Amino acid sequence: MDERKWQDLIQLTKKQRVIGLISDAIQTLPKERQPPKAIRIKLLLLTEKIEEANLSLNKKLIKISEEYNRKEFKFALLKGQGNAVFYPNPLHRTSGDIDLYLYRKDDYERAKKWIRNRNFSYDLESIHHIGFVYESAHIENHRYVTYFTKKKYDRLLACAINRIIENDAFEWIRIENTPIRVLPVEFNAFYIYLHLFHHFISNGIGFRQVCDWLLILSENDSRIDKKRFTELAEQFDLLKAMQTTAYACIKYLGTKPEIFPFELKQDTKYTDLLITDILEGGHFGYHRNGMEKKRSLWAGRWFRYTVAVKRAFKFGFIAPSHIFLVPLSKAITRLKLTLKRKE
Repeated sequence: MDERKWQDLIQLTKKQRVIGLISDAIQTLPKERQPPKAIRIKLLLLTEKIEEANLSLNKKLIKISEEYNRKEFKFALLKGQGNAVFYPNPLHRTSGDIDLYLYRKDDYERAKKWIRNRNFSYDLESIHHIGFVYESAHIENHRYVTYFTKKKYDRLLACAINRIIENDAFEWIRIENTPIRVLPVEFNAFYIYLHLFHHFISNGIGFRQVCDWLLILSENDSRIDKKRFTELAEQFDLLKAMQTTAYACIKYLGTKPEIFPFELKQDTKYTDLLITDILEGGHFGYHRNGMEKKRSLWAGRWFRYTVAVKRAFKFGFIAPSHIFLVPLSKAITRLKLTLKRKE
């Protein structure tokens, strides 16, 4: 490729938040296929920034973990730095927030009170979690690991999570040699898809979210029971959506079919629509036309709502019991959150 195409590739990987993964892959190319020196230097500098950001975030994760342990706030790390451990180089995953699930009764409210008493800058970002700034890092405390547009799925999720809590089935990873509690890997692989799916139906996703799911599957294929995983996907009416995502990864990313813990179906029109949507929208859909335009608070909320409505009609048949209810669910949630802030 000529230098201009390499520059275009770098811009695409930045938009998709996978610059570290692509940089690592480029280094494995034969010498004659390597990019020009200027491109290699640029990739090196960009990757170093990602490493520095991860090292900084890891330190803050360890520090907040120590604070929570002293306060006896029991938590499990969700996604984020917990996903990074499945990357070839964990420091090369583009980092984001720190998401903590406070799973024990009353700990979420106790932690909320602690945040207020410490005068941290915070925001009730949803009726299910609170976000605050801790030493420049954005941290989200979650009351639930996630939530759905239908109570049926919330009940199913609560049962699955309660079994994990009651059996103390959490797993542990090490970050900078510090043990951090995470979800058990089989359920975590399902949860990572839930996170991806929820963002997809609202605004969109980028390849970083897709890679998070692919890497937890590929690195743990021997630990994920295919029958149990398929049953879980069917219970939540998400098997078709997973199959569509998987087929898109096989068709366009060259993913090995055997990493997926469920049967694969034939290609559909949604395979191409999904990849086109990812390429156009980038990371969480932020690069879609109109998303970056500055608006007033309520104008911005209205714009995002209309995006969600349009996406419901466009992608609804991938998972109709989830997607077609999104517009109504978002309107109700916004009303609840507005009223809660007035309390």
